[in-house]
Amino acid sequence: MKNCIKLILAAGAMSFAVAAGAQTLKMTHQVVRITAYEASTSVNLVVVKPEIKLDVLDPSVFTVETNGVERNVKIVYPCDDRGEWTDGGEYLAFGLEVSRERGASPLVSRGMGTWSKAYPVKVALKPGKVLKVGKQKFTAVECATDHALRNFLSESDFFRRGTFTGPSTGRPGDETLTFGAFEPEALRIDGKKNPLIIWLHGMGEGGTDVSIELMGNEVVALIRSDIQSHFTTEGGESGAYVLAVQCPTMWMGTSKGFGRGEYPSLYSDVLKSCIDNYLCQNPDVDPYRVYIGGCSNGGYMTMNMVLRNPGFFAAAYPTCEAYMDQNISDVQIQQLAKENIWFVQSFDDTTVNPNEYCIPTFKRLMAAGAKNVWMSMFESVIGTDTPGQRLFGHFSWCYVFNDQVTGSQEQSTADVKPTNNGGGTVAPQGFNNLFEWMNAQKRTDPIPVQNPRW
Repeated sequence: MKNCIKLILAAGAMSFAVAAGAQTLKMTHQVVRITAYEASTSVNLVVVKPEIKLDVLDPSVFTVETNGVERNVKIVYPCDDRGEWTDGGEYLAFGLEVSRERGASPLVSRGMGTWSKAYPVKVALKPGKVLKVGKQKFTAVECATDHALRNFLSESDFFRRGTFTGPSTGRPGDETLTFGAFEPEALRIDGKKNPLIIWLHGMGEGGTDVSIELMGNEVVALIRSDIQSHFTTEGGESGAYVLAVQCPTMWMGTSKGFGRGEYPSLYSDVLKSCIDNYLCQNPDVDPYRVYIGGCSNGGYMTMNMVLRNPGFFAAAYPTCEAYMDQNISDVQIQQLAKENIWFVQSFDDTTVNPNEYCIPTFKRLMAAGAKNVWMSMFESVIGTDTPGQRLFGHFSWCYVFNDQVTGSQEQSTADVKPTNNGGGTVAPQGFNNLFEWMNAQKRTDPIPVQNPRW
């Protein structure tokens, strides 16, 4: 009996000793970094501040959860409070493998520009793993937050934010637009004229937070080197300015309600004034080289702007555009035939039927004698972030931002032949892709830019 009691006491003492030796390392959450992909956004970096500096940074001992989804930790490195690598930094960055699970995306509601209000992030040790720091051993990590998105990083941070207010079209009152402007420092200081790429968002990215527009459809791809390298400035440098404009609702809103070209957009005049104002405020932008494009709802607005401002834009690149062909008159077709336009769409688009929108418009333009109007028609949308993954047919903007628009359909009234090999068999004006073609377009008789009075 006494021996049993001694064994129990010894076991209890041992358990107490283990418990006493167990320590929890506390880490303070700092920021998360969000990356835009062709069909979603995802958190791919978590930055924390441990209470003591760690000697060994082994990703295999850690587990990270974002919004309840367990993530694979690929790398852990010392950094500053923004996640930039710093030798001996007092912060830690956890690089995460891209996840396709729904909970990994912080952009859960695209309607009218809404990020997730709560996006919990948790860093912990994997079961059975131990952290050794000098003579100390940690068997647990305490680091969790419920509202990580109060401080997040993304490529949208490279855009200057602003607003512009002007008169509505078709009804009394003003409208306010939000915009993000990418203005590379190297181009700002070279004293030369620079091209400007304008992008108009789809229906789900309206609101007053332009980061939704920039991240929701991977518009930030326009500032990445592969696309920027296609553009040249007056001084011979590579690059272009990018202006992404966001309306508070949808571009297809009219004084009569939702429209597909029957009536002008509520934002027709304020958008043109916003562009004029930007050119006036940035005299280093070349007014001869302003390019406009957008997807779906933004493709509709691209067509609306070209129709209302003939000769103003050097080129247009409407993507899965939603301006119904039956609402374009024969007189307007004659006008559009003089413009430089490159349509992009996927034939399996069930949201905007190409047989009611860009295909008949393209055929009418060819019959009207258009010389510099092109159309890339893909069979379907195949992703590159996950090779071979078939995406929703409406997502043809993925081909634009992946720099995969390389060919046009034949300039004839013959049947369209969709192909996933660049969208067509013709190289427009001999150029290799959409952006090289765009870079070469320049207005020859520019309309003077007016300085808005508001």
